[in-house]
Amino acid sequence: MALISDPTSRITCEQFWEHLQSDNPAIVKNAQDALNSFLRMQVREEGILRAILPPIAVGNSDLDRQVDTDKPVVVLDKEPNSPAAVSIPFATQPFARYIKAPRYRIMFDRISTPRFMKDVDELRTYDMDIRQILSDNAVKDMLAEEDGKLIATVNVLLGTIDSTVPETGVSQYRSITGGVTRDSVNDFLKILPSTPSHLEAATIVVNNVTIKDVQKWGYDEIGGPLSEEILRNGFAERNLLNTRMIVTIKRRLVVDNEMYGFAEPKYLGKMLVLTDTTMYIKREAYMLEFSAYESVGAAIGNVAAICRGLFS
Repeated sequence: MALISDPTSRITCEQFWEHLQSDNPAIVKNAQDALNSFLRMQVREEGILRAILPPIAVGNSDLDRQVDTDKPVVVLDKEPNSPAAVSIPFATQPFARYIKAPRYRIMFDRISTPRFMKDVDELRTYDMDIRQILSDNAVKDMLAEEDGKLIATVNVLLGTIDSTVPETGVSQYRSITGGVTRDSVNDFLKILPSTPSHLEAATIVVNNVTIKDVQKWGYDEIGGPLSEEILRNGFAERNLLNTRMIVTIKRRLVVDNEMYGFAEPKYLGKMLVLTDTTMYIKREAYMLEFSAYESVGAAIGNVAAICRGLFS
């Protein structure tokens, strides 16, 4: 099959190559800026973690020093518990309770791609936009690392299947029988409201294989117009049962026949960005070296805001 090259991409690639040939730092910076702008746009659109916890930019003034680590840290407050109101006789004082609010901290880590290397003369032959190649490699790798940290943290917090979470006293990783049906998904959505926090799931994460079972729902389960739309176009990201359904292709993280539920971000935690996604480019003689990196931190401050279900 013959491939038809895009002349626009070829021109763009040549211009980018010319930027890299220059010894002028300002011109090289322009090449870096073009990559940075494209990367940040891609990161906002993709990734499970960033879809659940919208990233918030922070700076040096937001950091809190710690005695046990030199790493950048931000300390955030949690809502304090308040005891229930009681009835008391007239002419008496209520019991005193000392005010104390818990805190949690977010520690930052750097995520980086490998250092890619390329002979600059080989860049002359590319017909595609080289920026697209660099950004795709960098963004996909770093987003996968972010999402892996999220799912691993949730799995640790929720423990083994049907076990009790110490902080809430209920099981938040449950086995649900009956396959992926409207009834079983509703049973899954009962997990969060059953905790003492009485939260509702705002987002469900499911992989692109398990969602095929939702596409089997008939007229009696999903309604006529939506059933016809799914039959024609398949299941796209949408609100279903008053929750946002996020479909991911990362099946090694969100495995088949499982779903993860998350409450709204204000009940869940924070994701903070100290250094946004940046492309570093260095040229020595005829060798070009480039990598992407970021410094981010995220934490789940409320274990009652997450759940997991295994549909058997």
